[in-house]
Amino acid sequence: MIGEGACDNPFLARSVVNISGMSFGAISRPAIQALSRGAGEAGCWMDTGEGGLSPYHLEGNCDLIMQVGTARYGLRNPDGSFAPEKAQEIARFVKAFEIKLSQGAKPGKGGVLPGAKVTAEIARIRGIPEGEDSISPNRHPDIANIDQLLDRICNLRDLTGRPVGVKTALGDESFMTLLCEAVLRRGAQDAPDFLTIDGGEGGTGAAPQTLMDHMSLPIAEALPMAVDALRDSGLKDRVRVIASGKLVTPARAAWALCTGADFVHSARGFMFAIGCIQAMRCHTNTCPTGVATHNRRLQRGLVVEDKAARVVNYVRSLNREIDMIAHSCGCRHARELGRRHVRIVETAGRSIPLDVLHPGA
Repeated sequence: MIGEGACDNPFLARSVVNISGMSFGAISRPAIQALSRGAGEAGCWMDTGEGGLSPYHLEGNCDLIMQVGTARYGLRNPDGSFAPEKAQEIARFVKAFEIKLSQGAKPGKGGVLPGAKVTAEIARIRGIPEGEDSISPNRHPDIANIDQLLDRICNLRDLTGRPVGVKTALGDESFMTLLCEAVLRRGAQDAPDFLTIDGGEGGTGAAPQTLMDHMSLPIAEALPMAVDALRDSGLKDRVRVIASGKLVTPARAAWALCTGADFVHSARGFMFAIGCIQAMRCHTNTCPTGVATHNRRLQRGLVVEDKAARVVNYVRSLNREIDMIAHSCGCRHARELGRRHVRIVETAGRSIPLDVLHPGA
């Protein structure tokens, strides 16, 4: 359960593995349709990304998490300010809201959708002009410190009745320290219902190469840092942790659960499932597989029914193989995995247990 005891409509999450944020606009209509239908059949949730909620997200009747980016796409007035009535309307269709502070691929910089990809439909959904570059600010204008972040979480949760969480990359332990101290001072009821921790390995077609290659901590360092801060503060049972950052294989996902994550997010793995070949043309609107283009001719290469089936297979296979790893460790379920089940290889091929390296669990 996410948000149990903290909001009117807590969210029962059914899958360990779930679909991370990929915006309509960045990826195409048939890509969203395939992901939605696959998620609905497989029983996992789908994060909308910061591009807003489209009709295509709803096609598969899947669980949805609405991401609130710095530009508030889908939740904004014409002047860019927050529109409470739109949040209440969208809350009818989604299970939770995720306030995005940053992501591992571009910490400290907002997203960019080139004007060539801003169609009339995308402009209407996002609430922006058609044909103009869609540039997100690098920060939320109304969030300058931890208390303002917690105020924003509480306001959105009270407004919608849905769980509200935060997505962020980490540069050091200071964010988690300040967050936990503020929650303990204010009370656990003001805590985010979940934290999505994104590692620096995360990718996107809308980030400078320098940030993708060199900025933010990798998930191997950021995740135990976040989990330990919550446990040391007595907040781990209150705040669910979602791990993200190139976790595309069952072994990497199992590692995240061992480290203390409750769920795993993946975007890259699902991009591969629906046909991405990493052609590196996301920003040009000429993706040859139809995944990241709004050119109808190129989109014909992405057959929704076929790709939805691949999404289902990927979710089920990943969940099944994570459980297989857990059973091999003597656990009845993947959620019983702990740091003692992982060994970290050091120099000269020697390894040490993860609970020795990070004894917080």
